[in-house]
Amino acid sequence: MDSLGVLLVAPMNAYLEQELDRRCRLFRLWESPADRRDDYLRAHASSIRAVVPYAPQGVDAAMIDALPSLEIVSSFSVGIDRVDLDACRRRGVRVTNTPDVLTDDVADLAVGLAIAALRKIPQADRYVRAGKWKSKGDFTLTTRFSGKRVGILGLGRIGLAVAKRAEAFDCPISYHSRSEKPFPKYKFYPNVVDLAANCDVLVVACSLNPETRHIVNRKVIDALGPEGVLINIARGAHVDEPELISALLEKRLGGAGLDVFEDEPFAPEQLFELDNVVLVPHVGSDTEETCRAMADLVLQNLEAHALNQPLLTPFSGKRVGIIGLGRIGLAVAKRVEAFDCPVNYYQRTKQDHPGYTYYPSVVELAASSDVLVVACPLNEHTRHIVNREVMEALGPRGVLINIGRGPHVDEAAMVAALLDGRLGGAGLDVFEDEPNVPEALLGMDNVVLVPHVGSATHETRTAMADLVLGNLEAHVAGKPLLTQVV
Repeated sequence: MDSLGVLLVAPMNAYLEQELDRRCRLFRLWESPADRRDDYLRAHASSIRAVVPYAPQGVDAAMIDALPSLEIVSSFSVGIDRVDLDACRRRGVRVTNTPDVLTDDVADLAVGLAIAALRKIPQADRYVRAGKWKSKGDFTLTTRFSGKRVGILGLGRIGLAVAKRAEAFDCPISYHSRSEKPFPKYKFYPNVVDLAANCDVLVVACSLNPETRHIVNRKVIDALGPEGVLINIARGAHVDEPELISALLEKRLGGAGLDVFEDEPFAPEQLFELDNVVLVPHVGSDTEETCRAMADLVLQNLEAHALNQPLLTPFSGKRVGIIGLGRIGLAVAKRVEAFDCPVNYYQRTKQDHPGYTYYPSVVELAASSDVLVVACPLNEHTRHIVNREVMEALGPRGVLINIGRGPHVDEAAMVAALLDGRLGGAGLDVFEDEPNVPEALLGMDNVVLVPHVGSATHETRTAMADLVLGNLEAHVAGKPLLTQVV
């Protein structure tokens, strides 16, 4: 492939650029001043046979016309809305993208944004870091994602991956697509307004074209309503942004989780101060694993063009280890399975779950996991069950999640491991000396901190109160207690 002249439109990925430079004759468009790029293209037009664009910067008709030797556009993205397909067809230029390899990451983010918006995770993190947990008490109650009616706009690869994940949270799934799909357990709506009126969370996952531009308009937003949450992981132009902003400001829409915007990288400033939105900078596919796989697929597409061979790019999820496979541990396992994550666990005794791998020690479990979730009860045997040895086994790419109790983790050892880079990151809902959080954690960008809000949803607290009342009534009536401990 060393004779193939490839134009890279922007510095999108270091590994991809390095490999293109090694394997091909590489032309870097950004090395030319913006006002001289037409001259640059003309100077190298006869040598450039391939162009590699990405989501923010595509290939328009003018560029295609300027490159008479162009044979293939191999996009470093799944979306090709910034590639002029008509111009490519007229010229016989082949177009490839990177489907499937980023499906899981984008679907992961969709669910993550929904949970973050409903559970107010970024706000809770700021609450802890600002010292308000200690000075003002518990964080406000939020609302759960589990069981919410999820509507998906576009049931393609990413939409189906979102549906699979949401199902694991016991969410009923409905969708709108150009035509009804062969998924009888998902309810089809022939128009977006009806879909929005019958869901709590609306996820935009369709491709962008003239028909889907501003498909989420005022009518759709009003149908979703003041309790509804909009999640956009597709393209910014799917949503009428001024209408979205006014609906959020006027409380006609409950909240939003946005990875994409109409005029990137310029997100509307009116959104910055809103407490009911979660904003991320178009990072749906921005994990090391997916960017590497996308780069490999771009390279394979270029090689396939030269050699006429098929493409193949496998992908798998993170290995999740769970300490304690009780009710909560099993619920975690069910949810992460929907993300294609292999599940491992440690428990005092092996459980009857053949789909999960049992490890007889926590160290072995940690050494075989990318994410370690603490979900066991606290007792004298599980205090500091996550110690330095366990963290060393989890390693500098591992992430620790504690939703059990603070003393499950040796906090001093964890802080040191995070500071030294011996542990990759942590998500913590519980701490050893609540509401006091180790100050060293407050300035770290590889940890997420929330103020013990695991059960702090309106739905769960009401159910807990009802259970207390039910136990008291049973006691007074001389009946068996509903949840007797001793």
